[in-house]
Amino acid sequence: MPDCAESKKEMNRRTFVAALGAAALPLPLAAQELAGDGVVAAVNERLVRVLLASGDAVAEPKQIDAWHFSWNGRTYRGGYAYVQLAGGRRGLINAVSLDDYLYGVISRELSPEWPKATQEAQAIVARTYVLSKMRPEKTYDVLTTDSNQRYAGITSESTAGRAAVDATAGTIVAYHGAPAQTAFSACCGGRTADSKDVWGSALPYLKSFVDPNCAGTPEYRWEAQVPYDTVQQILDLARAGTLHGVELKNMTPSGRPRSVVFEGSASSVEVPTGEFRAAAGMKVVRSTFLRTVTASAGGLTISGNGSGHGVGMCQWGAQRMGGKGASASEIVAFYFPNTTLGRV
Repeated sequence: MPDCAESKKEMNRRTFVAALGAAALPLPLAAQELAGDGVVAAVNERLVRVLLASGDAVAEPKQIDAWHFSWNGRTYRGGYAYVQLAGGRRGLINAVSLDDYLYGVISRELSPEWPKATQEAQAIVARTYVLSKMRPEKTYDVLTTDSNQRYAGITSESTAGRAAVDATAGTIVAYHGAPAQTAFSACCGGRTADSKDVWGSALPYLKSFVDPNCAGTPEYRWEAQVPYDTVQQILDLARAGTLHGVELKNMTPSGRPRSVVFEGSASSVEVPTGEFRAAAGMKVVRSTFLRTVTASAGGLTISGNGSGHGVGMCQWGAQRMGGKGASASEIVAFYFPNTTLGRV
């Protein structure tokens, strides 16, 4: 008869693997050791599977103790495992309980020096966001970048961020009794964007509205210089001929242009604003809330408002609201109208 402790460890390991999904590959020894009571508790608390890296040359994590491991110069809570990704690639995931994951998100997304209420609002919105991404049929839930939520394990934690998560434990943004589809960006530039205009799906609590709170903040207005050659090659603008001018067209109700038109000697070439932004550089052209694009000798001068997609909560606006005494619930209610605070 097998040793009872070993049988329990194997049972817990199976529970852990099941929680990761059917695509999980055999766990490395360190993760097998981790698959004990602590991981089962984390599974019961909701386990977030964060894709840290993919490919055949991913460095091997190192176990620190029963609750932590290190990888790529950073320390993480929870466990790790390898999963099979599309195309036969191997992925390394960090499997971590929901609020432990949020510990590593809050101060990666905004400054720990920001108002307490703003950080609590961010915790509520971030918790709701990741819940909407957790799907058992998927190989992983979220990435560590702006594509989802920025996350770097314990390296990105702060006392203020952990306090915000703890103070809002279990609290989410709800709509008709279910978790809402939340979103946030650094700065809306004075008016939030409608989710239908950005992603094609209309939601009653993600409509465009005027936000006076972020006016004058660091991301509110910007200007950038972009060499014309950069976008000409990527967007195949040679067919336009000699560039005479640039026009912003097809404005959304929020004032964001749907397209950028390059007027040339041979023809006019119309490009979706998102494609133009990607070609010019997402960090250079900070949003699709463009105000002007002017052509000069060899380059484009671009001015715009905000940073990011503009849907949902404006982080700089939330910062100003918190600084003026608004509570976390008031911040959430402002940016997600017609919702309530719920519990998970």
